[in-house]
Amino acid sequence: MKSHHLVRFFAVISLFFSLHSIALPQISPYQGLVPAEDSNETKLREAALEQVLIKVSGNVDIVNLDGSKTLAKSIPDMLAQFGYQDIDDKRFYSALFEKGAINNALIAMQQPIWGETRPSPLIWLVNEDRQLASENMIDSSQDGAISWGLNKSQIERGITGKFPLVDLDDLLTVSVADVSGRFYQTVAEASKRYDAEYFVLANLTSINAQQWQLKWELVKYNAQSKKNQVLIKQISNGDKAGVMSTMLGEIADYYAKQFAILENNGKRSAQLLHINNINSLEKLMSINDILNNLNSVESFEVVSLDDKRLEVLVTLKGSLASLENALNAQPKLQKDLISTAPFYYNWQP
Repeated sequence: MKSHHLVRFFAVISLFFSLHSIALPQISPYQGLVPAEDSNETKLREAALEQVLIKVSGNVDIVNLDGSKTLAKSIPDMLAQFGYQDIDDKRFYSALFEKGAINNALIAMQQPIWGETRPSPLIWLVNEDRQLASENMIDSSQDGAISWGLNKSQIERGITGKFPLVDLDDLLTVSVADVSGRFYQTVAEASKRYDAEYFVLANLTSINAQQWQLKWELVKYNAQSKKNQVLIKQISNGDKAGVMSTMLGEIADYYAKQFAILENNGKRSAQLLHINNINSLEKLMSINDILNNLNSVESFEVVSLDDKRLEVLVTLKGSLASLENALNAQPKLQKDLISTAPFYYNWQP
């Protein structure tokens, strides 16, 4: 556990699922959830471990490494909890692995570790009926294939996608034509409501009864420059659940390159972090939560605190770039436009 001087707390991971529910609760990257089609529990545990190694490292090829195959022999010593769950009429085997054991194994294999910085991209999807898919549509299972494609990504890659409400406020800001025409700034303005730094513009069309085409782009909005950067631009073909899952898999690959760190076993570097507008205990505790969950941070301590600014000395596991990427992904933190020095941030209301 990281040493710090703000507050200490324990994280509790929930393993409870709603029977036959399409919407999944938060799943830990250290939890494997695999279809229980095989009655051989040893094979199910090995499949769960492979899934966890992919989610935590962000590397889909890690299962081909010799270290991964050797690690399978130590599964009983790494398991924290296991059991069976029924989700959307499907039987799953659930295995929660010890975080420290998985992290140590990845370090030994010289693999990166992707922590809790996993932004949920906001998906502006124009469906085959020329309508914007809404959060209510997905949550109410009006389109179970799309829901299952999202769930597969959450289970297998550890990221979730979210949809806008598409209520009157959204419709007054963004239209089907804005999404299909790739009017990034208009969509970025509408996405601010959801604190979405990353958003997707996508069009889903039917090829035939079983095949669909998804044209999509992942865009990052920079609040400082008010500019939009297209990070990924792809066309995916397949069944409806498959194209949604493929899209989020590509996004997971991008996130892993940004936020996963290869731990430096040498001398640790330190960086002073300045955060303005921390004027309450609630905000102080929020900063504590953010830093404690950043995989690039080994430890941190308060250097000074007054009614204007918090200064925290952060000891790093990885590079300064990995810390900056992780901080920039936090919706409540925004780089200070006035300061020219690095690592000056403002807490957003």
